[in-house]
Amino acid sequence: MSKGIEPDAEFPFTPRAYGGPPEAYALRRSGCPLAPVVLPSGDEVLLATTYEDVRDVHADTRFSRNLRYPGAPRMFAGRDIPDDPHALVNMDPPEHTRLRRIVQSAFTPRRAEEWRPRIHEQADRLLDAIAAGSPPIDLLDSYALPLPIHIICRLLGVPDEDSPRFRTWSDVFLSTSTATADERSRAGAEFASYTDGLIADRRRKPRADLLDELINAHDAEDRLSKGELARMVRGLIIAGHETTGHVIGRGVLALLRHPDQLAQLRQEPELLRGAVEEILRTEVPGHGGLLRVATEDLSLPSGGIVPKGRAVLAPVVAANYDPRQFADPDEFDIRRSTESRHLAFGHGPHFCLGANLARVELEVAIGSLVERLPDLALAVPPQGLEWTTGSRICSLVELPVAW
Repeated sequence: MSKGIEPDAEFPFTPRAYGGPPEAYALRRSGCPLAPVVLPSGDEVLLATTYEDVRDVHADTRFSRNLRYPGAPRMFAGRDIPDDPHALVNMDPPEHTRLRRIVQSAFTPRRAEEWRPRIHEQADRLLDAIAAGSPPIDLLDSYALPLPIHIICRLLGVPDEDSPRFRTWSDVFLSTSTATADERSRAGAEFASYTDGLIADRRRKPRADLLDELINAHDAEDRLSKGELARMVRGLIIAGHETTGHVIGRGVLALLRHPDQLAQLRQEPELLRGAVEEILRTEVPGHGGLLRVATEDLSLPSGGIVPKGRAVLAPVVAANYDPRQFADPDEFDIRRSTESRHLAFGHGPHFCLGANLARVELEVAIGSLVERLPDLALAVPPQGLEWTTGSRICSLVELPVAW
């Protein structure tokens, strides 16, 4: 083991400048790629830090997402995400396979492309309001977060005026230190009640949107149960705006911090796809991930052994910065291959269901912003930007810009 590496260090680690991945990932990758960490709950698990290890943990179904048995390791004390048996992220095959099969037709690349005009429409509306105002403004609050939350509300047929409640619930769910177990439980109950009412109302008054598709989704005679449907809707609302919005914000900051590449993107719009893939590789706001438990003794490509019953944390951000997969991984480069092998959306059975929609949203959000505001610039020194603490995600608190 390399000098200076503490295998039992407490997680989460301190991010690098501008929300970059913790230095501890690089240290461990070179010295002890699979070693213990202590979670906020006090439980000790193994942390994977190489690209191949992370990919294998995500892909191998012998790593289970079922953490509902007595004594199962937890990221946090008290009730948390793993307690919900209806959540897609908590399921293993064959239940997971069945649920994905029922709903996957609503999330194909073709369907995502069908939504592109609506995303463009909303991006233009937000940018019109920004251009009509006076700088500086907080781009996170006026553009990066409102765009995806409006889209997911529109796709599900949810009233826009309810979106502030989603932000409040998200902040509680994603907190690692500021929210108590009781607060997380109360927020979960409120959100569950909201979605149950939304679904019941839609059954009475059907419309032609994504929520109706999910209500009617089936494979042969198999349909979503009441609990599965409700949890699917809650997951889409939270994941459909929180992560995407913060990736947009972080992506814009990355471009503003690299003005030469921003200029290239303006001159060569065909670079947009590669820019989005590089943003996805470098700007994943979650520095942790979902725990998985080995159902038998397993070995990983790094040579590490995971005993049966041992939990592993496999952060995609650690994989995305592995120099054995990405040359000069700390360098932001929009000209990297558009066929990037990054793991921003995960890998294997739990590959993000909304990945196609998220990519379209990012392409529209970044492309429209670059085109409409050619003089966009930070309104404060980048080193003075404030970042979130005590959360599962590492994101900007605000992004002041001028144009």
